[in-house]
Amino acid sequence: MACFSVVRSLISTVHIFSRSARIFSIILWVTAWSWASCTSYPRIPAAGDLAGKPIITTVDSKLTKYYLENSLDGSRNNPGLTNQIAGISECYGAAPLDRQTLKSISQHASPDFAALFLVKQLLSNARNLKFQTNYLAETKRIKSDLERNERSEIVRPALRRYKVLFAPGFHYLTDSSAGADFANQRQFFHELGVRVQLIRTEEDGTVEENAAIIAANIRALRDADIILVSTSKAGPEVALALGKILAPDETARVKAWISVGGLMRGTPLADYATTWPQSWIVRLMFLYSRTGFQGIPGLTTAASQARTEGIRIPARIVIVEYIAVPLSGDIYGSVRSRYVRLRKGGPNDGLTLLGDELLPNGIAVIEPGIDHFYAAPDIEIKSVALANLVAEALQGR
Repeated sequence: MACFSVVRSLISTVHIFSRSARIFSIILWVTAWSWASCTSYPRIPAAGDLAGKPIITTVDSKLTKYYLENSLDGSRNNPGLTNQIAGISECYGAAPLDRQTLKSISQHASPDFAALFLVKQLLSNARNLKFQTNYLAETKRIKSDLERNERSEIVRPALRRYKVLFAPGFHYLTDSSAGADFANQRQFFHELGVRVQLIRTEEDGTVEENAAIIAANIRALRDADIILVSTSKAGPEVALALGKILAPDETARVKAWISVGGLMRGTPLADYATTWPQSWIVRLMFLYSRTGFQGIPGLTTAASQARTEGIRIPARIVIVEYIAVPLSGDIYGSVRSRYVRLRKGGPNDGLTLLGDELLPNGIAVIEPGIDHFYAAPDIEIKSVALANLVAEALQGR
């Protein structure tokens, strides 16, 4: 009976959504539906400062509320909660910021607490903090210039030296509404006089197939220094191209890589979608939508871990990880079912665990309050701000 109920729900979903809808989103929603529909978490109002940004939201525990609100106003004093936070910090302060650590913190406290802990630890690094501070200031500066209709200095001179090469995400052609094609960013950059190019990968290709396409595009660009930008599934594709397919001298033109929500170590949702019995349901969804399933197995955590172990990205390439960090109160709509399912593994953005986005020697820039799809109303401005900072950092080197 339970299986029949799931199938009936699937059929209903298929009829509701057209082929041009966010297919990947639907498929992963299906894998999470039966588990997440009966799962909930506390919604406790809270306000504070996260990564330099004031936020008002709800969180999943009183300890998280205390942790967040004391970041803005340290006058509150609850010895019991203070000691609990101190104990967690002492236990995990020196631990690696990976999925195991963040899962353990989530079990001891909550996923929202682990998300705050991750941000605090990342910004305790002086290089990360400097980038975060400058990113916020640069975003504010560009907004001010736009309000005054002063566009001539929005792009820093350092950025004009580079071609910005965009590697798109899953199903970027079929579903332009998801933003995986960077269309708005490319248009804004172009209007500001920045050279841009889209790498035309296979929208439902395997990680290996698309990594080869990315590598070929980099080899072909012999007359320009490159800032490479990827999103989501393109993250591991770029990593494989830079760190394994291309020889070190072939990456000489690539000066920096900005990874936006990169699925570096895959996603447990892909594990679930490729495991019997639910795998046959997912395959039916792909078949119905005329979408290739071949890209999904490469996003499992096991396949991603095996692939990552063989990758060596040249140290001279500046890596910036742009990470969306939503708290539970920031999750809405179709993303929620996936977010809830992933919560058992720790803090996540609705598609991957936050700890799985991090790369060795990467610079972390935090974007609080939004999920994996980065649907901020000012995302184009933020994109230029981030590119400006990366270009100036390269000039400083």
